[in-house]
Amino acid sequence: MSMEHTTDGHTLLVSLPADLDVTGRAMAALRLQTLVLTYRPRLVRLSMPACRPTAASLSVLARLRRLCDGLGIFVALTTAPPAPASAAEGTAVR
Repeated sequence: MSMEHTTDGHTLLVSLPADLDVTGRAMAALRLQTLVLTYRPRLVRLSMPACRPTAASLSVLARLRRLCDGLGIFVALTTAPPAPASAAEGTAVR
């Protein structure tokens, strides 16, 4: 499972894969938690596929929201994928 992320100032841009299933849910949630705790952004912009989300994707979104609420970090949900590193002027890591 590949979950791309980029930073843009105090914003963490993360995209969930379209095929996230139950087996990848825990890994995705842990990866998001690690990213949030590492970067400590002011905003996390989570990009989800435009298609109907899976139950696993919604579970990851709920866990991210609980984590960010506890840390005072805003969460935005979008269907637009994160911009490439050159356009976002941040760092891109896979």
